[in-house]
Amino acid sequence: MLVVTSQSAHTFQLAEFRDHVGVGYTDDDPALQRSLDAAVILWEKSTRWFTRTTAFTLDWYTPAATVHAGGGTLAMSAVSRLDPDGSTTETVTSDWFLTRGLGEDCVNLTSAGTFKNGHRYTGTFSMTVASVEDTVKAAVYGLGTHMFMNRDVQLTGTIATTIPYAVRAIIGLYQRGSL
Repeated sequence: MLVVTSQSAHTFQLAEFRDHVGVGYTDDDPALQRSLDAAVILWEKSTRWFTRTTAFTLDWYTPAATVHAGGGTLAMSAVSRLDPDGSTTETVTSDWFLTRGLGEDCVNLTSAGTFKNGHRYTGTFSMTVASVEDTVKAAVYGLGTHMFMNRDVQLTGTIATTIPYAVRAIIGLYQRGSL
């Protein structure tokens, strides 16, 4: 399980988002900012492709684990082994190393490391993001635009508007680790 422990502020600019949405005035800036902030969170939670520097923990129970996270440079700082009841923790960072697998980062046991079946391993990681890809920015702005344009939850009946296909296609690629 991946649990975000801290994140820097996102770097998406309200003025650029306002231009993307086509709003030429500042009266709706609070709603635009909420929509943009929500779009960043939705993007990161649905894809685990971070748009900002993020620290997180990851738990695993096998001699190798895939870190389903992207967007920047990944670093591992600590690994602990917990007893099956979760009561005792032992630092075993030197038993593990971080490597690049088939399109994703992996945590692997070193040849000198020991693995205990039934124990939970938990690692502390950080993802440093230097810049956001244009495709990701387009998807975040697309999600934000959708949220801004469909923000009235007071409508009667059902809302027939779905997230635009192009945005869904980009999210799908990043969810599957295709990029």
